Amino acid sequence: MGVFMDKFSMTEKGKKYVQILLITLIVYLGMKFISPVISPFVIAFLLASLINLPVSWLHQKIKIKKSVLAGLFLLLISGMLFILFWFLLSLLWLGGKELAGQLPDIQKEFGIFLDSCCCNLENRFGVDGIVIENFILEQVDIMIENLEVKVLPTVMGKSFDYIKSIVGGIGFFVIMIIAVILIMKDYGKLMERIKEEKDLDGVIFVCKKVLLYVKTFVKAQITLLLIISTICAFTLSLIGMKGGILYGLITGLMDMFPFIGTGIMLMPLAFCMLINGKIKQAVICLVLYAVCALTREFLEPKLIGNKIGVWPVGILFAIFGGIKLFGIAGIIKGPLSLVIICEICRYLWKKEEKQE
Repeated sequence: MGVFMDKFSMTEKGKKYVQILLITLIVYLGMKFISPVISPFVIAFLLASLINLPVSWLHQKIKIKKSVLAGLFLLLISGMLFILFWFLLSLLWLGGKELAGQLPDIQKEFGIFLDSCCCNLENRFGVDGIVIENFILEQVDIMIENLEVKVLPTVMGKSFDYIKSIVGGIGFFVIMIIAVILIMKDYGKLMERIKEEKDLDGVIFVCKKVLLYVKTFVKAQITLLLIISTICAFTLSLIGMKGGILYGLITGLMDMFPFIGTGIMLMPLAFCMLINGKIKQAVICLVLYAVCALTREFLEPKLIGNKIGVWPVGILFAIFGGIKLFGIAGIIKGPLSLVIICEICRYLWKKEEKQE
């Protein structure tokens, strides 16, 4: 029996594969069912760690309770973020109104552009340009009709879900703020207690690595946002586009979202320029799209590098898989899950090596 077990005993590599599978399953279940409950408290603890130094410094200077100072600090940060959000929303609203006012002119220019293209096709290839033009216009009408009949009612029908999500987000924010204030009240004692618990060494190790990933990733994305927004705003303003700074800022923001990128802004802008007969500006928009894509591809590895210990293609896979498994929240949960899995495996394997 012993010989039989030796023949079929699992190799070290096989044990590692089993560990990876089990850890992946545990992390998935945690992200799926546990993270929605504990996430406001986890974020609150992270925020408390970030503001502890300035709050402690102020506490020593003016002798006000840390919890009160933390509340004032968070109120100030929340106010600044709200003002920034309101400013961006106002810019988007003004840009949308301006674009809506230009729609009749764009529609007219599109008709002229389409008629010119169909006439050129008829002259060069002998095809019936009127038939092609009517076909394209019919398809555009069908697309608009489908938008009005199917898409808009669906969006409006989910307005209650949107309201529920907004209320849930406000509740999440309020609970998080209260948790930060309560954590700051006993932050020093809490950290001492955590350090004394030797059984939490693995948890602390993994948490530090995850925090390093979050810090590195956020810093890289903000840097890329500033660089790409500046490039786009400067270029679009240089070619004489109205609202070039606004479009540049929006383009930089869109570049932060996976599977969306700068193309969602620059390609329609290039098309609008083309139908208005501004071929040079349209080409510049296309070149700008390529420049933004290359800028991200070149700078992102250098900004992130090997600091998080995960290949960029792994992060991309994690984002794609996260969206499939967790929905839109997978943009965050996917990469976090991958980093947690990798760091748990590294910690366990290092521990095994030391024991041997």
